[in-house]
Amino acid sequence: MFGIACQCVTLAITWPLWQTREMPPHLPTFDLPSLSFGWLLIASLAWTVIRPRSGLAVHWGTLIVAAVFDQFRLQPQFFSIALLMTACVLDAGHRIARWALVSTWVWAGLHKLLSPDWFGYASHWLVARSGLDADSTYLGFALAVAVVELAVGVLAIFRPRWAAPACLAMHLGIALTISPLVLNWNESVLPWNLSVAVIGSWVMLTTKSWWPAAAWEKVVCAVALVAPVGFYGGYVDHGFSGVLYSGSIPQGLITSRTGTHPIEGWGDLRVPFPKERRTIRLYFEQVAEPGDKLHLADPRPWLDDAFYMLDSQGRAKAMGRDEFFAGIPVDSLERLNPIHDDAPKGSPTPAPLEISGVGIDSRRSRFELQKAGVRMVRRAEDQPIFAIEFTEGNFDPSLLKHVARLPNLMQIQLAGTSVQDEDLSKLAELRLLTGIGLDRTSITDEGILHLSDLPFLQHIECEGTSITAEGLHAVIKNPF
Repeated sequence: MFGIACQCVTLAITWPLWQTREMPPHLPTFDLPSLSFGWLLIASLAWTVIRPRSGLAVHWGTLIVAAVFDQFRLQPQFFSIALLMTACVLDAGHRIARWALVSTWVWAGLHKLLSPDWFGYASHWLVARSGLDADSTYLGFALAVAVVELAVGVLAIFRPRWAAPACLAMHLGIALTISPLVLNWNESVLPWNLSVAVIGSWVMLTTKSWWPAAAWEKVVCAVALVAPVGFYGGYVDHGFSGVLYSGSIPQGLITSRTGTHPIEGWGDLRVPFPKERRTIRLYFEQVAEPGDKLHLADPRPWLDDAFYMLDSQGRAKAMGRDEFFAGIPVDSLERLNPIHDDAPKGSPTPAPLEISGVGIDSRRSRFELQKAGVRMVRRAEDQPIFAIEFTEGNFDPSLLKHVARLPNLMQIQLAGTSVQDEDLSKLAELRLLTGIGLDRTSITDEGILHLSDLPFLQHIECEGTSITAEGLHAVIKNPF
Protein backbone atom coordinates (compact mmCIF):
# COMPACT_ATOMS: atom_id res chain seq x y z
CA MET A 1 0.00 0.00 0.00
CA PHE A 2 2.87 2.39 0.72
CA GLY A 3 4.26 1.92 -2.79
CA ILE A 4 0.82 2.52 -4.30
CA ALA A 5 0.46 5.69 -2.26
CA CYS A 6 3.89 6.93 -3.41
CA GLN A 7 3.02 6.23 -7.03
CA CYS A 8 -0.31 8.04 -6.69
CA VAL A 9 1.40 11.10 -5.19
CA THR A 10 4.01 11.09 -7.98
CA LEU A 11 1.25 10.92 -10.58
CA ALA A 12 -0.58 13.79 -8.88
CA ILE A 13 2.55 15.97 -8.83
CA THR A 14 3.15 15.32 -12.54
CA TRP A 15 -0.49 15.07 -13.66
CA PRO A 16 -0.13 17.27 -16.82
CA LEU A 17 2.60 14.88 -18.03
CA TRP A 18 0.02 12.13 -18.51
CA GLN A 19 -2.54 14.23 -20.37
CA THR A 20 -2.70 15.36 -23.98
CA ARG A 21 -1.07 18.77 -24.46
CA GLU A 22 0.18 21.20 -27.05
CA MET A 23 3.47 22.29 -25.42
CA PRO A 24 5.87 20.87 -24.75
CA PRO A 25 4.91 18.46 -27.53
CA HIS A 26 4.50 14.73 -27.18
CA LEU A 27 7.57 12.74 -28.21
CA PRO A 28 6.11 9.50 -29.60
CA THR A 29 8.38 6.54 -30.25
CA PHE A 30 6.49 5.95 -33.50
CA ASP A 31 3.95 8.01 -35.43
CA LEU A 32 1.25 7.82 -32.77
CA PRO A 33 -1.61 10.11 -31.72
CA SER A 34 -1.68 11.96 -28.40
CA LEU A 35 -3.54 10.06 -25.68
CA SER A 36 -4.15 10.67 -21.98
CA PHE A 37 -3.08 7.96 -19.53
CA GLY A 38 -3.51 9.61 -16.12
CA TRP A 39 -6.80 8.03 -15.12
CA LEU A 40 -5.80 4.69 -16.65
CA LEU A 41 -2.77 4.63 -14.36
CA ILE A 42 -4.90 5.53 -11.34
CA ALA A 43 -7.36 2.77 -12.28
CA SER A 44 -4.51 0.25 -12.56
CA LEU A 45 -3.31 1.22 -9.08
CA ALA A 46 -6.84 0.80 -7.73
CA TRP A 47 -6.91 -2.64 -9.35
CA THR A 48 -3.59 -3.44 -7.68
CA VAL A 49 -5.13 -2.76 -4.26
CA ILE A 50 -7.79 -5.41 -4.94
CA ARG A 51 -5.85 -7.90 -7.08
CA PRO A 52 -2.13 -7.20 -6.56
CA ARG A 53 -0.70 -9.64 -9.14
CA SER A 54 -2.96 -8.86 -12.06
CA GLY A 55 -3.14 -5.19 -11.08
CA LEU A 56 0.64 -4.86 -11.18
CA ALA A 57 0.73 -6.45 -14.63
CA VAL A 58 -1.82 -3.91 -15.87
CA HIS A 59 0.04 -1.05 -14.19
CA TRP A 60 3.35 -2.05 -15.76
CA GLY A 61 1.71 -2.40 -19.16
CA THR A 62 0.04 1.00 -18.88
CA LEU A 63 3.31 2.67 -17.87
CA ILE A 64 5.18 1.16 -20.79
CA VAL A 65 2.48 1.98 -23.36
CA ALA A 66 2.21 5.54 -22.01
CA ALA A 67 5.97 5.99 -22.48
CA VAL A 68 5.78 4.63 -26.04
CA PHE A 69 3.16 7.27 -26.82
CA ASP A 70 5.29 10.00 -25.24
CA GLN A 71 8.97 9.60 -24.35
CA PHE A 72 8.68 12.62 -22.07
CA ARG A 73 7.21 10.05 -19.66
CA LEU A 74 10.46 8.08 -19.56
CA GLN A 75 11.06 9.30 -16.02
CA PRO A 76 12.79 6.58 -13.96
CA GLN A 77 10.95 7.25 -10.70
CA PHE A 78 7.67 5.82 -12.02
CA PHE A 79 9.23 2.56 -13.14
CA SER A 80 11.34 2.24 -10.00
CA ILE A 81 8.31 2.63 -7.72
CA ALA A 82 6.48 0.04 -9.83
CA LEU A 83 9.40 -2.36 -9.32
CA LEU A 84 9.36 -1.76 -5.55
CA MET A 85 5.62 -2.49 -5.55
CA THR A 86 6.36 -5.72 -7.44
CA ALA A 87 8.94 -6.66 -4.79
CA CYS A 88 6.16 -6.60 -2.19
CA VAL A 89 4.02 -9.07 -4.14
CA LEU A 90 6.27 -11.52 -6.02
CA ASP A 91 9.34 -13.42 -4.82
CA ALA A 92 11.00 -12.93 -8.19
CA GLY A 93 10.20 -9.22 -7.98
CA HIS A 94 11.86 -9.13 -4.56
CA ARG A 95 15.08 -10.57 -5.93
CA ILE A 96 15.08 -8.40 -9.04
CA ALA A 97 14.37 -5.28 -6.98
CA ARG A 98 17.36 -6.03 -4.77
CA TRP A 99 19.75 -6.18 -7.72
CA ALA A 100 18.13 -3.20 -9.39
CA LEU A 101 18.81 -1.19 -6.23
CA VAL A 102 22.38 -2.50 -6.17
CA SER A 103 22.81 -1.31 -9.75
CA THR A 104 21.30 2.10 -9.02
CA TRP A 105 23.52 2.77 -6.01
CA VAL A 106 26.75 1.38 -7.47
CA TRP A 107 26.38 3.20 -10.77
CA ALA A 108 25.17 6.42 -9.14
CA GLY A 109 28.46 6.48 -7.25
CA LEU A 110 30.61 5.36 -10.18
CA HIS A 111 29.07 7.85 -12.61
CA LYS A 112 29.78 10.68 -10.18
CA LEU A 113 33.36 9.55 -9.58
CA LEU A 114 33.89 9.46 -13.36
CA SER A 115 32.19 12.80 -14.03
CA PRO A 116 34.20 16.05 -14.22
CA ASP A 117 30.86 17.83 -14.22
CA TRP A 118 29.90 16.36 -10.85
CA PHE A 119 33.22 17.54 -9.42
CA GLY A 120 32.55 20.90 -11.00
CA TYR A 121 29.43 22.93 -11.67
CA ALA A 122 26.87 20.20 -10.73
CA SER A 123 27.90 19.74 -7.09
CA HIS A 124 28.78 23.44 -6.77
CA TRP A 125 25.24 24.35 -7.89
CA LEU A 126 23.65 21.96 -5.37
CA VAL A 127 25.73 23.25 -2.47
CA ALA A 128 25.21 26.89 -3.45
CA ARG A 129 21.45 26.41 -3.75
CA SER A 130 21.36 24.99 -0.22
CA GLY A 131 22.80 28.27 1.06
CA LEU A 132 26.23 26.95 2.08
CA ASP A 133 29.66 28.25 1.07
CA ALA A 134 29.97 26.31 -2.17
CA ASP A 135 33.47 27.44 -3.12
CA SER A 136 35.08 25.83 -0.09
CA THR A 137 32.87 22.76 0.32
CA TYR A 138 31.67 21.53 -3.08
CA LEU A 139 34.59 19.18 -3.75
CA GLY A 140 34.28 17.50 -0.36
CA PHE A 141 30.53 17.25 -0.82
CA ALA A 142 30.94 15.75 -4.30
CA LEU A 143 33.39 13.09 -3.10
CA ALA A 144 31.35 12.22 0.00
CA VAL A 145 28.11 11.72 -1.95
CA ALA A 146 29.76 9.54 -4.60
CA VAL A 147 31.57 7.36 -2.04
CA VAL A 148 28.47 6.91 0.13
CA GLU A 149 26.32 5.83 -2.83
CA LEU A 150 28.96 3.38 -4.01
CA ALA A 151 29.47 2.04 -0.47
CA VAL A 152 25.74 1.41 0.01
CA GLY A 153 25.66 -0.47 -3.30
CA VAL A 154 28.61 -2.66 -2.34
CA LEU A 155 27.04 -3.38 1.05
CA ALA A 156 23.83 -4.39 -0.70
CA ILE A 157 25.80 -7.01 -2.66
CA PHE A 158 27.69 -8.65 0.21
CA ARG A 159 25.81 -7.58 3.38
CA PRO A 160 22.25 -6.62 2.41
CA ARG A 161 21.07 -6.46 6.02
CA TRP A 162 23.79 -3.91 6.77
CA ALA A 163 22.71 -1.95 3.70
CA ALA A 164 19.15 -1.58 5.04
CA PRO A 165 19.82 1.19 7.61
CA ALA A 166 22.21 2.88 5.17
CA CYS A 167 19.48 2.86 2.51
CA LEU A 168 16.98 4.33 4.95
CA ALA A 169 19.32 7.10 6.10
CA MET A 170 20.58 7.97 2.61
CA HIS A 171 17.20 8.28 0.91
CA LEU A 172 15.55 10.08 3.80
CA GLY A 173 18.51 12.48 3.65
CA ILE A 174 18.02 12.98 -0.09
CA ALA A 175 14.29 13.55 0.40
CA LEU A 176 15.02 16.19 3.05
CA THR A 177 17.65 17.86 0.85
CA ILE A 178 15.39 18.29 -2.19
CA SER A 179 12.34 19.19 -0.09
CA PRO A 180 11.02 22.75 0.22
CA LEU A 181 13.00 22.99 3.48
CA VAL A 182 16.35 23.04 1.62
CA LEU A 183 16.61 22.97 -2.19
CA ASN A 184 12.90 23.02 -3.08
CA TRP A 185 13.73 21.25 -6.31
CA ASN A 186 12.55 18.24 -8.37
CA GLU A 187 9.65 17.41 -6.09
CA SER A 188 8.52 14.59 -8.37
CA VAL A 189 11.26 12.32 -6.96
CA LEU A 190 10.34 12.95 -3.32
CA PRO A 191 7.86 10.03 -3.20
CA TRP A 192 10.41 7.81 -4.97
CA ASN A 193 13.05 8.53 -2.34
CA LEU A 194 10.56 7.80 0.42
CA SER A 195 9.52 4.53 -1.26
CA VAL A 196 13.18 3.45 -1.61
CA ALA A 197 13.86 4.41 2.01
CA VAL A 198 10.97 2.26 3.27
CA ILE A 199 10.50 -0.55 0.74
CA GLY A 200 14.16 -0.69 -0.29
CA SER A 201 15.24 -1.11 3.34
CA TRP A 202 12.67 -3.87 3.76
CA VAL A 203 13.95 -5.62 0.63
CA MET A 204 17.49 -5.59 2.02
CA LEU A 205 16.40 -6.81 5.45
CA THR A 206 14.39 -9.71 4.04
CA THR A 207 16.84 -10.88 1.37
CA LYS A 208 17.19 -14.66 1.73
CA SER A 209 19.18 -15.96 -1.23
CA TRP A 210 22.33 -14.61 -2.90
CA TRP A 211 21.42 -15.42 -6.50
CA PRO A 212 18.17 -15.05 -8.43
CA ALA A 213 16.37 -18.38 -8.77
CA ALA A 214 15.25 -18.87 -12.38
CA ALA A 215 17.41 -18.40 -15.46
CA TRP A 216 15.33 -15.47 -16.69
CA GLU A 217 15.79 -13.73 -13.34
CA LYS A 218 19.56 -14.09 -13.66
CA VAL A 219 19.43 -12.54 -17.12
CA VAL A 220 17.32 -9.60 -15.91
CA CYS A 221 19.60 -8.97 -12.91
CA ALA A 222 22.76 -9.27 -15.01
CA VAL A 223 21.38 -6.77 -17.52
CA ALA A 224 20.47 -4.38 -14.69
CA LEU A 225 24.03 -4.55 -13.39
CA VAL A 226 25.86 -4.24 -16.71
CA ALA A 227 23.57 -2.13 -18.92
CA PRO A 228 24.40 1.27 -17.35
CA VAL A 229 27.84 1.19 -18.98
CA GLY A 230 25.94 1.65 -22.26
CA PHE A 231 25.19 5.21 -21.20
CA TYR A 232 28.69 6.24 -22.27
CA GLY A 233 28.01 5.10 -25.81
CA GLY A 234 24.54 6.61 -25.94
CA TYR A 235 22.86 3.19 -25.93
CA VAL A 236 21.05 3.38 -22.57
CA ASP A 237 19.09 6.37 -21.29
CA HIS A 238 20.77 8.21 -18.45
CA GLY A 239 17.59 8.04 -16.35
CA PHE A 240 17.79 4.25 -16.33
CA SER A 241 21.57 4.08 -15.88
CA GLY A 242 21.85 5.58 -12.41
CA VAL A 243 23.14 8.90 -13.76
CA LEU A 244 21.76 10.96 -10.90
CA TYR A 245 22.75 14.65 -10.90
CA SER A 246 26.24 13.97 -12.26
CA GLY A 247 25.63 16.45 -15.09
CA SER A 248 27.25 14.56 -17.98
CA ILE A 249 24.20 14.43 -20.24
CA PRO A 250 23.44 15.90 -23.68
CA GLN A 251 22.08 19.42 -24.12
CA GLY A 252 20.16 20.94 -27.01
CA LEU A 253 19.90 24.55 -28.25
CA ILE A 254 17.63 25.60 -31.12
CA THR A 255 18.42 28.69 -33.18
CA SER A 256 15.36 30.16 -34.90
CA ARG A 257 14.66 33.50 -36.56
CA THR A 258 13.32 34.82 -33.26
CA GLY A 259 16.35 33.84 -31.15
CA THR A 260 17.71 30.84 -29.27
CA HIS A 261 15.65 28.29 -27.36
CA PRO A 262 17.29 25.80 -24.95
CA ILE A 263 15.57 22.43 -24.70
CA GLU A 264 14.46 22.05 -21.10
CA GLY A 265 11.63 20.45 -19.16
CA TRP A 266 9.96 21.34 -15.86
CA GLY A 267 7.18 23.92 -16.15
CA ASP A 268 3.73 22.48 -15.52
CA LEU A 269 5.02 18.95 -16.17
CA ARG A 270 7.33 19.17 -13.11
CA VAL A 271 9.84 16.78 -14.61
CA PRO A 272 13.10 17.41 -16.48
CA PHE A 273 13.35 16.91 -20.21
CA PRO A 274 14.58 13.33 -20.86
CA LYS A 275 17.80 14.55 -22.46
CA GLU A 276 18.92 11.87 -24.90
CA ARG A 277 20.28 12.39 -28.37
CA ARG A 278 17.15 10.92 -29.99
CA THR A 279 14.65 12.86 -27.83
CA ILE A 280 16.45 16.16 -28.36
CA ARG A 281 16.37 15.59 -32.12
CA LEU A 282 12.71 14.54 -32.03
CA TYR A 283 11.76 17.61 -30.00
CA PHE A 284 13.55 19.77 -32.55
CA GLU A 285 11.52 18.19 -35.37
CA GLN A 286 8.30 18.79 -33.43
CA VAL A 287 8.75 22.49 -32.59
CA ALA A 288 11.16 24.00 -35.14
CA GLU A 289 10.45 25.67 -38.46
CA PRO A 290 12.29 24.85 -41.73
CA GLY A 291 15.66 26.56 -41.67
CA ASP A 292 16.01 26.45 -37.88
CA LYS A 293 19.20 24.89 -36.53
CA LEU A 294 20.03 22.64 -33.59
CA HIS A 295 23.29 22.19 -31.70
CA LEU A 296 23.30 18.91 -29.79
CA ALA A 297 26.20 19.15 -27.34
CA ASP A 298 27.37 15.95 -25.66
CA PRO A 299 29.98 16.05 -22.86
CA ARG A 300 30.59 12.29 -22.92
CA PRO A 301 34.16 11.64 -24.07
CA TRP A 302 33.32 9.10 -26.79
CA LEU A 303 30.44 11.00 -28.36
CA ASP A 304 30.79 14.04 -30.61
CA ASP A 305 28.53 17.06 -30.81
CA ALA A 306 25.96 16.99 -33.61
CA PHE A 307 24.56 19.82 -35.73
CA TYR A 308 21.23 19.84 -37.60
CA MET A 309 19.01 22.03 -39.74
CA LEU A 310 15.29 21.36 -40.20
CA ASP A 311 14.53 20.76 -43.87
CA SER A 312 11.31 21.53 -45.74
CA GLN A 313 9.95 18.06 -44.89
CA GLY A 314 10.27 18.69 -41.17
CA ARG A 315 13.25 16.36 -40.73
CA ALA A 316 16.49 17.10 -38.91
CA LYS A 317 19.25 17.13 -41.51
CA ALA A 318 22.76 16.55 -40.15
CA MET A 319 25.38 19.11 -41.12
CA GLY A 320 28.99 19.97 -40.42
CA ARG A 321 30.18 22.48 -37.84
CA ASP A 322 31.18 25.12 -40.41
CA GLU A 323 27.89 24.76 -42.26
CA PHE A 324 25.99 25.13 -38.98
CA PHE A 325 27.66 28.44 -38.16
CA ALA A 326 27.37 29.77 -41.71
CA GLY A 327 24.67 32.34 -42.45
CA ILE A 328 23.40 35.59 -40.98
CA PRO A 329 23.27 36.15 -37.19
CA VAL A 330 19.73 36.21 -35.84
CA ASP A 331 20.02 39.80 -34.58
CA SER A 332 20.83 40.99 -38.13
CA LEU A 333 17.95 39.29 -39.98
CA GLU A 334 15.38 42.06 -39.62
CA ARG A 335 17.85 44.69 -40.77
CA LEU A 336 19.03 42.71 -43.79
CA ASN A 337 15.76 41.16 -44.92
CA PRO A 338 12.85 43.25 -43.54
CA ILE A 339 9.23 42.33 -44.07
CA HIS A 340 7.29 45.20 -45.66
CA ASP A 341 3.56 45.09 -44.94
CA ASP A 342 2.99 47.88 -47.46
CA ALA A 343 4.73 46.16 -50.38
CA PRO A 344 2.69 46.22 -53.62
CA LYS A 345 0.47 43.21 -54.12
CA GLY A 346 2.11 40.63 -56.34
CA SER A 347 5.65 41.84 -55.64
CA PRO A 348 8.14 39.00 -55.11
CA THR A 349 8.83 37.94 -51.54
CA PRO A 350 12.49 38.28 -50.59
CA ALA A 351 14.23 34.96 -50.34
CA PRO A 352 14.69 33.95 -46.68
CA LEU A 353 18.24 34.31 -45.45
CA GLU A 354 19.93 31.34 -43.83
CA ILE A 355 20.44 31.91 -40.13
CA SER A 356 23.74 31.29 -38.40
CA GLY A 357 23.42 28.65 -35.70
CA VAL A 358 24.31 29.48 -32.10
CA GLY A 359 26.32 26.84 -30.27
CA ILE A 360 26.00 25.75 -26.65
CA ASP A 361 28.65 27.05 -24.29
CA SER A 362 29.91 24.11 -22.23
CA ARG A 363 28.78 24.43 -18.62
CA ARG A 364 31.93 22.61 -17.55
CA SER A 365 34.11 25.10 -19.42
CA ARG A 366 32.28 28.15 -18.10
CA PHE A 367 32.67 26.88 -14.55
CA GLU A 368 36.38 26.10 -14.83
CA LEU A 369 37.20 29.40 -16.52
CA GLN A 370 35.20 31.37 -13.99
CA LYS A 371 36.90 29.52 -11.13
CA ALA A 372 40.29 30.48 -12.61
CA GLY A 373 39.28 34.15 -12.76
CA VAL A 374 39.15 34.42 -16.56
CA ARG A 375 37.02 37.32 -17.76
CA MET A 376 34.17 36.22 -20.05
CA VAL A 377 32.02 38.72 -21.97
CA ARG A 378 28.44 38.43 -23.25
CA ARG A 379 26.38 40.98 -25.15
CA ALA A 380 23.46 40.26 -22.81
CA GLU A 381 22.78 37.91 -19.91
CA ASP A 382 20.96 35.35 -22.06
CA GLN A 383 23.53 35.53 -24.88
CA PRO A 384 26.52 33.22 -25.42
CA ILE A 385 30.08 34.19 -24.52
CA PHE A 386 31.74 35.99 -27.44
CA ALA A 387 35.00 37.23 -25.87
CA ILE A 388 37.38 36.16 -23.10
CA GLU A 389 40.47 37.74 -21.55
CA PHE A 390 43.36 35.98 -19.85
CA THR A 391 45.94 37.78 -17.74
CA GLU A 392 49.47 36.87 -16.78
CA GLY A 393 48.19 35.82 -13.36
CA ASN A 394 45.36 33.50 -14.38
CA PHE A 395 46.66 31.93 -17.60
CA ASP A 396 47.14 28.18 -17.57
CA PRO A 397 47.59 26.26 -20.86
CA SER A 398 45.20 23.54 -19.63
CA LEU A 399 42.38 26.11 -19.61
CA LEU A 400 42.54 26.41 -23.40
CA LYS A 401 40.76 23.06 -23.77
CA HIS A 402 37.82 24.75 -22.04
CA VAL A 403 38.08 27.77 -24.32
CA ALA A 404 37.62 25.38 -27.24
CA ARG A 405 34.21 24.39 -25.79
CA LEU A 406 32.87 27.94 -26.19
CA PRO A 407 31.85 27.61 -29.86
CA ASN A 408 30.56 31.17 -30.32
CA LEU A 409 33.82 32.80 -29.25
CA MET A 410 34.98 35.60 -31.56
CA GLN A 411 37.76 37.29 -29.58
CA ILE A 412 40.51 36.01 -27.27
CA GLN A 413 42.97 38.19 -25.36
CA LEU A 414 46.21 36.43 -24.40
CA ALA A 415 48.55 39.46 -24.28
CA GLY A 416 51.34 39.20 -21.74
CA THR A 417 50.68 35.55 -20.89
CA SER A 418 53.01 32.56 -21.08
CA VAL A 419 51.13 31.02 -24.02
CA GLN A 420 53.33 28.87 -26.29
CA ASP A 421 53.13 27.98 -29.98
CA GLU A 422 51.72 24.50 -29.39
CA ASP A 423 48.98 25.88 -27.11
CA LEU A 424 47.26 27.59 -30.04
CA SER A 425 46.47 24.20 -31.60
CA LYS A 426 43.73 23.85 -28.99
CA LEU A 427 41.86 26.80 -30.54
CA ALA A 428 41.46 25.29 -34.00
CA GLU A 429 37.79 24.40 -33.34
CA LEU A 430 36.77 28.02 -32.71
CA ARG A 431 35.30 28.48 -36.16
CA LEU A 432 33.90 31.97 -35.45
CA LEU A 433 37.12 33.45 -34.11
CA THR A 434 37.80 36.85 -35.71
CA GLY A 435 40.57 38.24 -33.50
CA ILE A 436 43.23 37.16 -31.03
CA GLY A 437 45.56 39.25 -28.89
CA LEU A 438 49.11 37.92 -28.64
CA ASP A 439 51.09 41.05 -27.74
CA ARG A 440 54.19 40.46 -25.59
CA THR A 441 54.08 36.67 -25.91
CA SER A 442 56.59 34.14 -27.27
CA ILE A 443 54.32 33.12 -30.16
CA THR A 444 55.98 32.70 -33.58
CA ASP A 445 54.80 32.11 -37.14
CA GLU A 446 54.74 28.40 -36.33
CA GLY A 447 52.24 29.05 -33.55
CA ILE A 448 49.74 31.12 -35.51
CA LEU A 449 49.88 28.55 -38.31
CA HIS A 450 47.63 26.41 -36.06
CA LEU A 451 44.91 28.99 -36.73
CA SER A 452 45.27 29.03 -40.52
CA ASP A 453 42.04 27.09 -41.15
CA LEU A 454 39.80 29.46 -39.19
CA PRO A 455 37.57 31.03 -41.84
CA PHE A 456 36.95 34.45 -40.21
CA LEU A 457 40.25 35.27 -38.49
CA GLN A 458 41.02 38.89 -39.43
CA HIS A 459 43.00 40.44 -36.56
CA ILE A 460 46.11 39.20 -34.76
CA GLU A 461 47.70 41.62 -32.30
CA CYS A 462 51.38 40.70 -32.22
CA GLU A 463 53.53 43.56 -30.92
CA GLY A 464 56.57 42.28 -29.05
CA THR A 465 56.42 38.83 -30.68
CA SER A 466 58.43 36.96 -33.34
CA ILE A 467 55.47 36.85 -35.72
CA THR A 468 56.39 38.14 -39.20
CA ALA A 469 54.37 39.83 -41.91
CA GLU A 470 54.68 36.71 -44.02
CA GLY A 471 53.29 34.62 -41.16
CA LEU A 472 50.32 36.97 -40.76
CA HIS A 473 49.64 36.93 -44.50
CA ALA A 474 49.43 33.14 -44.43
CA VAL A 475 46.81 33.13 -41.66
CA ILE A 476 44.69 36.30 -41.88
CA LYS A 477 41.44 35.99 -43.84
CA ASN A 478 39.27 38.53 -45.61
CA PRO A 479 35.97 36.62 -45.80
CA PHE A 480 33.96 39.67 -46.80
